[in-house]
Amino acid sequence: MGNLFGKRPRQLSLPPISQQDQAILSGKLSLQKLKNQRDKMKQYMRRNEKQMERDKELAKRLIRANKKDEFCHDLERSAVLFYSRALLVLKKKKYQESVIVQTLHQLDKVERMVNDLEFAIIEQKVVEQLRIGNEALKQMNQVQFKISVNSINTLEISEKEKFVFQEISNMLSGKLDRNNLEEVENELSKLIEENVLDLPEVPSEPVLSETFDGLSKFKALILKIFQELNKRQLSYS
Repeated sequence: MGNLFGKRPRQLSLPPISQQDQAILSGKLSLQKLKNQRDKMKQYMRRNEKQMERDKELAKRLIRANKKDEFCHDLERSAVLFYSRALLVLKKKKYQESVIVQTLHQLDKVERMVNDLEFAIIEQKVVEQLRIGNEALKQMNQVQFKISVNSINTLEISEKEKFVFQEISNMLSGKLDRNNLEEVENELSKLIEENVLDLPEVPSEPVLSETFDGLSKFKALILKIFQELNKRQLSYS
């Protein structure tokens, strides 16, 4: 009896895990990480759809704010300030769209690689794509800046704001290719046509001819400044 209860239970010996099994297990873990990262990217894209719409509305507000000041003392300074901000907002919007699309495409490509090939062969590639995805997330977080609402309806802007606007504009210009910049500028041009370059309504009372002359000069000035902004922005690319 004493010997019966005194014996230790025999420990089951597990077979050693082969390098191939370890590679497959590691590959599965990497695949799950990729799927989690892809899901985060899709959630981020859904959240930013509303943010992109707000950015577009902000660009419209900037253009309309400049329209209200069309007869101010310094027309050129007013137009450059407001349209530069509107262009910056649209560049941010376009950059976010391109990063999301590129990253989702890359993640889907890696997922197909994981499913089609041996995990042990592509493990290093999967890890590299994870790193690229993390860098893309960091880049998108870096451009989550907001333009002060108070600065929209005024011509005054601090030196600090000027520096921040210029720094962000230069950074985004380096991230967007020529085609993206042209799309941003076309979008800004369309917004200007919709919100500024509309014909005045027929007045019910006589209006001084000087008023129409001033409006025509202002529209011509807008076109001239917008063309100059196009040249400057394209020179960064």
